[in-house]
Amino acid sequence: MFVSIALIGFIAVLYTAKKLIDPLTELTEATRRVAQERFTELPDIRRNDEIGQLSDSFRRMVRKLEENDRSRKAFISDVSHDFQSPLLNIKGYAELLGKPDLPDSIREEYSGIIRDEAVRLSDLARQLLLLTSIDQITEPPEIGTVDLAGQLREVIRKYRWAFESKGIYVSMELDEAVYRGDRELLEKVWENLLSNAVKYTPDGGEVDIRLEAGPEAVIITVEDDGPGIAPDERERIFDRFYRADEARSREGGTGLGLSIVREVVELHGGTAAAGSRPSGGEAA
Repeated sequence: MFVSIALIGFIAVLYTAKKLIDPLTELTEATRRVAQERFTELPDIRRNDEIGQLSDSFRRMVRKLEENDRSRKAFISDVSHDFQSPLLNIKGYAELLGKPDLPDSIREEYSGIIRDEAVRLSDLARQLLLLTSIDQITEPPEIGTVDLAGQLREVIRKYRWAFESKGIYVSMELDEAVYRGDRELLEKVWENLLSNAVKYTPDGGEVDIRLEAGPEAVIITVEDDGPGIAPDERERIFDRFYRADEARSREGGTGLGLSIVREVVELHGGTAAAGSRPSGGEAA
């Protein structure tokens, strides 16, 4: 009887061990596949114990890794495309400039295109470096007291020539507000918003800038008379390299400005959103 009980107990232990080891072996094999960027053939372990919870957590982790992998590859593709396009234009127009019988007016036009494309490349590289640095931090690195109204007035003054060159009327309604944050990063937010307003507001249009200081939040709004954004695209305009339509693509932007805006604002614990004015145009 003692031998029989011992044998039954030994078999029970082997069975229990196998029930424990088999799913762990499946998870180990799946981990190897994930390490090779193969996100398919995930184990489907349905149990109500800790191993089942581990399997569910593993599947959620893999889905997140797969999503990040897609985003990374799309980002690399977008960066490559956005660098290649101006480089090809610079190369093509530089070759055309080499023609000896080219009229001076055409030569000046081609030189202007090369200069604009070089500026576009410089802006793209600068904003990519800024985004990379933002991605690597979890909180604003240089916290200090920022006079938001004063900073906004300074940035608006910096863009005054751009507004005047297009005959754009700028209206301001700024409450006095003091905020603790990174002065340099916040300045990038206002610069990108005003740069977009200048770019998409037609000649003779209007840009309205408001700062509302409430008891629990500070709301800053920049509205312009641009063509507006379709409701289903308002969230996507904050994606990196996204441009709402061909007209906006032709404006020569990098598609990174609003991504920087959202990431800096969220880094400071805020939110960034876009809407449309009743008469058209944008509100960010």
